[in-house]
Amino acid sequence: MTYINLHLNERAVLVRHGKPARALGPGRYTFWKRYEVIRWNTDDLVFTGPAAVIAALPEAWYATVRLGITQRAVVTCDERPVKFLRPGVHRIWTLDTRVAVQLYDVNGPAPELTDELRAVIPAGEIVEAQVRQFERGLKYVQGRFEGILEPGRYTFWNHPAARVAVQVLDARLQQLKIEGQELMTKDKVTLRLTLTAEYAPTDAPTTVHAVADVKDALYLAVQLAAREFVAGVTLDELLEGRDALTRYLEGQVVPRAEQFGVRVQRVGVKDVILPGEMKLLLNKVIEAEKAAAANVIMRREDAAATRNMANTAKVIAENPVLMRLKELETMKDIAAQIDELKLVMGADGFTHLLPFASGAKEN
Repeated sequence: MTYINLHLNERAVLVRHGKPARALGPGRYTFWKRYEVIRWNTDDLVFTGPAAVIAALPEAWYATVRLGITQRAVVTCDERPVKFLRPGVHRIWTLDTRVAVQLYDVNGPAPELTDELRAVIPAGEIVEAQVRQFERGLKYVQGRFEGILEPGRYTFWNHPAARVAVQVLDARLQQLKIEGQELMTKDKVTLRLTLTAEYAPTDAPTTVHAVADVKDALYLAVQLAAREFVAGVTLDELLEGRDALTRYLEGQVVPRAEQFGVRVQRVGVKDVILPGEMKLLLNKVIEAEKAAAANVIMRREDAAATRNMANTAKVIAENPVLMRLKELETMKDIAAQIDELKLVMGADGFTHLLPFASGAKEN
């Protein structure tokens, strides 16, 4: 003889010679050793077993749930998700009245995923996507574009008949920097350009479907336009007409970008880097040009000053009184700069300075 103890959360079936004999609930049982015992833990909620053995269980102990190809189910206990069920036949212990089954149709909306539900449902069964305010979402079903998702949180059933994928695209203004472009001008001068572009996707489906990588496509468009322009101008024309290069880039790049759903807001030249020898040569040229300009200005000023002096001399020559006034004004300026004035002269000079000093009377 042998015996078994079945706890409150256990059930069993005695099997003799491969045939179910009877079902056992909680308690202590003694039986011959020739019996085999098949036992279950009802806390697992979902159970399996041979059909003949399950048929020996009382129908009040369990429920059978049959799910079609488009159906899914979640077994809950105390309203907490415990098991996820896919298509097929499932048997669930119903001994606990807190156990329930929530059915879903994959052709309908998916449930809002809580942390508990997310822990039960396999990752491949539901596609979860979040589209932020500055983004746009693109929904694909079986590889076909279905529509644009506005900002928000989304969940979709993902099953063999409708594989769902969501691609999120950043719609903010973005900057593209094209550095170190070595180009040759028309007069065979090699230089390096650094270009910049600001762009933003305006048509999300076109941006994703037209090119594999919108940033690479825009990079190539700006690069080719810059090479074409620089190859057709000399170095002097390039340096004097950077605005012309900017206008040319905009004229070439903006229409091209619109073809793959992108609005180019600005494109231009950030830096023009010349070889060291060319920098020295240009500095010498600029220095010579500035020196020549300075000489022209100095000569112009000298000519103007000489002309003014000639005009002044002519006026003074025609007006002796003006000459005398000019002398007095000059003497006044000199006298203002000295503290003491000494006159050294002979007796004749003194007589002329003071004509009445010898006693003569004025007539």
